[in-house]
Amino acid sequence: MLKRITIDILGHQYSIKTDGKEEHVQKIADYVNAKSKEVMEATKTVSTLDVVIKVAISLADELFQERADREAFYRSVEQQSRQLIREIQSQLEKPVPSI
Repeated sequence: MLKRITIDILGHQYSIKTDGKEEHVQKIADYVNAKSKEVMEATKTVSTLDVVIKVAISLADELFQERADREAFYRSVEQQSRQLIREIQSQLEKPVPSI
């Protein structure tokens, strides 16, 4: 069931319809608000539209970097798994010593 949650970004109130938890939506809003303030201070930008565009680019960059990091991690795990499988198979193919 969708509920309406009000968030504040740079002093502007926005009403969000979501089926998510309010604390999750607020956490996201706090993050976007902090990013917006960070961009405003770093770039001395006062135009809300310019801030929004710069924040969107910054968040997209973070998203793409996280995806690249995740893919690199998956490749590493896959490579290590294959190496372990080869090692296990190698050990299993060794003759069992007689007692």
